[in-house]
Amino acid sequence: MTNNPQILIVDDELGPREALRMILRDNYQVAVAASGKEALDCFEKKEYDLIILDIRMPDFNGVDLLAKMKQKAPDTEVVMITAYASVETATKALRYGALDYLIKPFDRAAVQDVVEKGLMRRHNNRDIKSKLKELQLANKTLEEEVEFAYKNIQNHYSETVSSLVAAVDAKDAYTKGHQERIAKLAQLIGQKVGCSAEEVELIKQAAILHDLGKIGVPEAILMKRDKLSEAEFKIIKKHPVIGAEILSPVKFLKEVVPLVLYHHERFDGTGYPEGLKGLQIPLSARVICIADAVDAMLSNRPYSQAKTADEVKKELRKCSESHFDPRLVDAILKNNLIDIYVLLVKDS
Repeated sequence: MTNNPQILIVDDELGPREALRMILRDNYQVAVAASGKEALDCFEKKEYDLIILDIRMPDFNGVDLLAKMKQKAPDTEVVMITAYASVETATKALRYGALDYLIKPFDRAAVQDVVEKGLMRRHNNRDIKSKLKELQLANKTLEEEVEFAYKNIQNHYSETVSSLVAAVDAKDAYTKGHQERIAKLAQLIGQKVGCSAEEVELIKQAAILHDLGKIGVPEAILMKRDKLSEAEFKIIKKHPVIGAEILSPVKFLKEVVPLVLYHHERFDGTGYPEGLKGLQIPLSARVICIADAVDAMLSNRPYSQAKTADEVKKELRKCSESHFDPRLVDAILKNNLIDIYVLLVKDS
């Protein structure tokens, strides 16, 4: 318990006020107030551990004064004193936070007991709050350490993924810069079809990582100028699964995994690896699929020459509802995203 607890006695009658002061003065620092106004003045200047408060005073109702004091200092314990006690008054006082009642005339032992009880409760409450504050501080420190460690892991993994993407770029000249390019277009499409800022950022991440699985495809197949054989195409078709397997152990990339896995699914269900159809394919994966196809058509590849912007638009109309989500095709054509994209790539 705190040393020299501070007690304020509030009673407009001199006799009870002095009686309480005499009982308590040997063990505590005791102040007295002869009115509610004087009590409030004392309360404004100093913090008290416990207040003994008369219910009936000329200038203030004791219960109203209790409410004011508890509002200002909720931890201060308050004992009500009265010559009578009604159930209504007692209920109201307890609701506002009174600890107990003392009935006039006072019994010395009862006064000492209720004061000790109040001071002990204040001590325990303050001790609990102090420990809670320590725990909150420790928890905050722990959260900061976890966040720092998490960022370190994220940074290290991002560096590893960047190295893998660079390795894919080195294997396949076409993919060099391809990820960044389709990330730009995919973001534009996502914004035009109402994706949230978080979804657009996710699309960007997945677009950059979508061909990561090509790290597991032989270079001879990636660079082949002739048409792929059926066996070779089967190997190429594994790259979404390989990419998803590389990314799946990383918790903070868990939402990217299905977009990498499904970026070659087609709207009519003829895509791979699972043959998903229509709205079964996540919207963000459909966005990456069409952005990937547009960039491919606009680029020179080992087995085909780049198409013009008008030719790409024509191909999108042709493949709407088969390869691509018609809603995305409409958004691209309506907002002239092919022409905008061509300018962006040219300026980059």
